[in-house]
Amino acid sequence: MSRPRTTAGKRNVQQHKREKAKAKQEKRAARRVEGPEVSASPVQASEAELLAELVEIQTAVEAATMSLEEFEERRDNIGRQLAEIERASS
Repeated sequence: MSRPRTTAGKRNVQQHKREKAKAKQEKRAARRVEGPEVSASPVQASEAELLAELVEIQTAVEAATMSLEEFEERRDNIGRQLAEIERASS
């Protein structure tokens, strides 16, 4: 059985969690600002290729060969490209 943390230790852990969450929010906000620039580029891949890439990156995350942050970034990019394909076909 592990030793219980001290009050200061608990406080440090909570502070670290808050800082990490804040950094993550700022990173996401920065990506949203950059979003229109990325979506302005033409879609290079087909829908099938994008779905295959999505499966590939999910497998990479499950195998722990890709960070969760990189996965989220690539997943969002694939989502934007799929939305662009959908808009183009409508």
